Amino acid sequence: MSKEELIEVNTPEPGETKKPKKERKNKGKLMALLKSRKAKRGSVAIAITAVFICIIILINFITGLLVERFPSLQFDMTASQTYQLQSDTSEYLSQLDKDITLYVLTKESTFKGGLSAYSGAQYFVQADKLLRKMAAKSARVSLKFIDLSSNPTFTGKYENIDWNSDNANNLIIVDAGDSYTALSIDDCFDYDSETYSYYGYYAYTGTKIEQAVITGILDVTTKDKVGIDIITGSGEEKELYSSLQNLLKQNAYSTKEINLTTQKPRENAKIAVLYAPTVDLSEDAVKKLSSWLDNDGEKGRTLIYLPMDVKTSTPNLDGLLEEYGMKISDGLSFCSSSQYYVQNVYMFLADYNNDAYTEDLKDKGVPTIVYNSRNIEITNDDVAKPLLSVESSVGVIPFSVDPSEFTSEQDLEKYKKKSVDLAAIGTKSNEDNNSSNIAVFGSPYIFSQTFLSTTSYNNANYIINFCNTVTNRGDMGITINSAGIDEGELGVTSSSAIIAVGVIFIAVVPLIVLLIGLVMFIRRRNR
Repeated sequence: MSKEELIEVNTPEPGETKKPKKERKNKGKLMALLKSRKAKRGSVAIAITAVFICIIILINFITGLLVERFPSLQFDMTASQTYQLQSDTSEYLSQLDKDITLYVLTKESTFKGGLSAYSGAQYFVQADKLLRKMAAKSARVSLKFIDLSSNPTFTGKYENIDWNSDNANNLIIVDAGDSYTALSIDDCFDYDSETYSYYGYYAYTGTKIEQAVITGILDVTTKDKVGIDIITGSGEEKELYSSLQNLLKQNAYSTKEINLTTQKPRENAKIAVLYAPTVDLSEDAVKKLSSWLDNDGEKGRTLIYLPMDVKTSTPNLDGLLEEYGMKISDGLSFCSSSQYYVQNVYMFLADYNNDAYTEDLKDKGVPTIVYNSRNIEITNDDVAKPLLSVESSVGVIPFSVDPSEFTSEQDLEKYKKKSVDLAAIGTKSNEDNNSSNIAVFGSPYIFSQTFLSTTSYNNANYIINFCNTVTNRGDMGITINSAGIDEGELGVTSSSAIIAVGVIFIAVVPLIVLLIGLVMFIRRRNR
């Protein structure tokens, strides 16, 4: 090659810079690396990882859409199934024969956000899930969110609902087409009333939306509601009977407070409740009750009476009970059997003692509980029968005896009886076999909120089943408990279980992942 040719070959073109020898060498190494088996394997691994991540994201996206469309696909890992419908709700909704629309009167995003809650916004997330599951459970139920600011004419369809007063707080409309009802924030949620009174903020503490909606549906689908009168005027405390009154309303009974001093029980009422009067009824009031029970000989009515747990002189009431074959003992019932008592000898479980009033009871294996109960003596067993009884280590301690005298079970021996009847029913029938009844429940606390709100005892189901039986409504009772957010979100409550779960997720799982990665690294390095 000539000198001119050599100069021509090695001389760069104008504008071109000759690359340094080191750069050309690094570029050669990079190209060699990219073409090597190691790089190819790494590229495949990166591609597989990227595809895997994309698949996970896609699966998560599709799952989210499916769960949004089909709420029943959600998996509830809370200890008490916080986000699941109760069995009574599911059963009732599956049997609906009328179309129901639930209108939530706010934007969907605003509802999920807690309606600007001061605290407790998580209960709205819970409520949203429950509402969606109700709609998913029955093709008859539809859920819609209505922003009233964007739809000002919506309220015009519901003229019988209060839209203007400060106490309205309407949150949900339950619409059955030909009838409707409004549910307020107070109906659907529990909140700290003091915080609201002082600061005007809602600090939510729980949701009642499931029971509120079912109550609303019962209200708009039940044509002929059975009337139940709450008798007042003899020192009754509303705090005692309000829980039972609310439970009856939730089960589509029409309740009304009646003062016998100036009123009579309603003609269309089939049940009257006399809840722990502190003084005796007047002779005139007893005559009104007796006449109402007789119903001009037609019968078909029931008085539910719960006496006080202290000594009270009630000769007029006692006379009415005697006509129905019963008498209330002087003193409180006790039970010292470990099989029955719960916290002390005055709080214990009771056995069902009358099949006629438990035939439609859903779970007879769940007991009822009583506290400070009087003993109901049957004076005429042709007329009266027991409802709830206990026959194990029981008795009655008279009111005249000082409870401080009892320091051991031996001190109770002289007051023991073969059995105690904690509830009984007396019946009078006419020639057509129609009956009127007086049912006496010995404990004024048997239908308190404490015992009605728990599924551990059957008090709520029992009294609804009893009312359904005496009014011939059949098995249409439904009892829904308030739902809270469970602290043990995974159903883990014991300290040992919490430690075990912590060890698994904090140590064991990361260690397994680390070992798998280390094995894969060593195997690839040795190839």
